[in-house]
Amino acid sequence: MTTLLSEVAIKAALAKGTEGLVVDGLCTGVHTTPVDLQLPVSGVIGVCGPSGAGKSALLSALAGLMPARGSVSWCGQRWQGRRFSLPMHRRSLSLGFQEARLFANLTVAQNLQLAERYCRRPLQEPEREALLDALALKPLLSRPVEQLSGGEAQRVALLRQLLNNAPVQFFDEPLSAVDMPLRIQRIVPALKKFWRDNPALVLWVSHDADELQLLAEHFVHVTEGRVTVAEKPPASLHSENPLSAALSHLTLRVREFLPEHQLLVLDLEGEVLYADRARGRYRAGETVRAMLSAADISLSVGRPSPSSLLNCLPVTLVDSRPLDDGRVRLHLDCDGRKLWAEISKYSYKKLQLKPGQSLFAQFKAGSLQGL
Repeated sequence: MTTLLSEVAIKAALAKGTEGLVVDGLCTGVHTTPVDLQLPVSGVIGVCGPSGAGKSALLSALAGLMPARGSVSWCGQRWQGRRFSLPMHRRSLSLGFQEARLFANLTVAQNLQLAERYCRRPLQEPEREALLDALALKPLLSRPVEQLSGGEAQRVALLRQLLNNAPVQFFDEPLSAVDMPLRIQRIVPALKKFWRDNPALVLWVSHDADELQLLAEHFVHVTEGRVTVAEKPPASLHSENPLSAALSHLTLRVREFLPEHQLLVLDLEGEVLYADRARGRYRAGETVRAMLSAADISLSVGRPSPSSLLNCLPVTLVDSRPLDDGRVRLHLDCDGRKLWAEISKYSYKKLQLKPGQSLFAQFKAGSLQGL
């Protein structure tokens, strides 16, 4: 009988950089061409594509929940082959659905206790408490599941799967009903920290561009029946956040963490930036992603004097567009990177701004979201 890989085997695979999930010629009947994938032992893979393209079917086939032909293995353990398919409970994975699928006759706490009873890799109590806080679930622990809203139920289901802490974790739109501020400002940073401390191969399906760009290191595109691996999400992917058009995405390198100031020092191609309230433990040289709201940027026509706004970037005004609320949205270029800023029409006229003008963009250390 094939058994689950031991924790020792998983750690050895992580240390050696062993090939993780290998899919060869998987035919599902949903995708028009056979699926071939080679994914690492750990890391977050964003799975994206239009509705009905086969994202959920891909996860179900990899989990062994739907008939498929072809080969699937993880860390050398064969999950599926010719005339052979390991049942899901014998695969080292967990699968979360968009629907919460909680036990309706139990409370939130009782649902979570069931997950911990069958935990693959037990968590320390501080880790559990941190997840409860980030998902805002402590006030709900005694509540019956049937009294939860859709977003609350999704958060419970997400925590239940994290507590199981399987080496391979599949998530199918797990935050679709969760409010955007809670999702981006608290849950995403907590997830990044959790998987940094508990390495796993994560396949995360979402239709939200902001969520995927903050979480994922690589992407799997599912479109027109084809499955391909890419470094970026497709240009057609949009954000569910109504404010997303005014968000800038930054890829940064960690320089150091200043514990006495609780500040993370970051590098943007030679420019030093600071972030506070960074939830994760970051290593020097590590690449991280963050978002910056246009409303958090202040502009100056000359290099500003030292102030409480720790971050300052030289930018060039590309163009501008008036908004209906008396503000102007500015497209800024920062050494080839697109930034957005929003200022009042009064400030725009007072500064006599025009395309091609050199400016300085300032923002607080607390403005970098998603860390």
